[in-house]
Amino acid sequence: MKANYKFSNLCGTVYRQGNIVFTPDGNSVLSPVGNRVSVFDLVNNKSYTFPFENRKNVAAIALSPDANVLLSVDEDGRALLVNFKRGVVLHHFNFQKPVKAIKFSPDGKYIAVSHDSHVQVWRTPNHLIREFAPFNLHRTYTGHHDEVLSIEWSPDSKCFITTSRDMTARLFTLDPVEGFRPKTFAGHKDAVLSAFFSGDGKTIYTVSRDGAVFTWKAKPSEQDDESDSDENQPIASTSNGTGALFNEIANTRWGVHKRNYFNQPGTKVVCSTFHRGSNLLVVGFSTGVFGLWEMPAFSNIHTLSISQEKISSVAINPSGDRNRTSSSSKATTST
Repeated sequence: MKANYKFSNLCGTVYRQGNIVFTPDGNSVLSPVGNRVSVFDLVNNKSYTFPFENRKNVAAIALSPDANVLLSVDEDGRALLVNFKRGVVLHHFNFQKPVKAIKFSPDGKYIAVSHDSHVQVWRTPNHLIREFAPFNLHRTYTGHHDEVLSIEWSPDSKCFITTSRDMTARLFTLDPVEGFRPKTFAGHKDAVLSAFFSGDGKTIYTVSRDGAVFTWKAKPSEQDDESDSDENQPIASTSNGTGALFNEIANTRWGVHKRNYFNQPGTKVVCSTFHRGSNLLVVGFSTGVFGLWEMPAFSNIHTLSISQEKISSVAINPSGDRNRTSSSSKATTST
């Protein structure tokens, strides 16, 4: 007698590490569970686990904007390229080093991956075509002096900002631009965990582990810039067909406009995310507290203690009406 069994779900294993990701429609959330990836349907209150397995526990995941391609990377930097809708592994790839952050560009054409103190940008493989070597390296970006912790793309996918343990953030352009040098955002006194663009590209927010939030804007033209580093000097105007948003971000001479602090005694910031549409900053702390702040006013909307463990990852869905937090003890979704 033959029995045709199909793997459906995984019981007994809980979230331990890695980031959580919402699907583009905001109705489901993906979470690493050991060396697998589970999907939680928030509308129908159901969950399932993909049958594929990484060699070791998953350290980072990324889902393409069209929800066709999922990348699952384990602790050693070995990645699985998966057809998300079918749950089928398309390709195995080794990034050679542990991956701290991985993110698709908003247009879905590129994948930015942290590579120790460097960042590599790869062209997104075509999930409909079988390729012998689907991963093609676009460029490698250097400049940080310590491990890169996060990557954030601009809304137009023309540039991205990285943060590092070296207490700085750096702005890179996807393609070389004449006269441009990567811009350095310095001034924090602890590791910079994340950085975010505002929707109009005129503001950048950086969040450090010690609870500082810096708001960066364009420097007044009359401001004395003798103390600026070479990275912050004016650059040549770009006339190669790039959009207005790119010019706004790349040509700006950035300076600190405001410094804010969470003032949570005895705790450190562990993770954060930002929703451009509603200007909401969501932050998770080492004491199990998470909070919501409206930017740029830095108005505290909500603060809640949900765990005795640190908040390892936070995410907010595209519409901004749901956020998800994960810790080693539990995961929570709020609206």
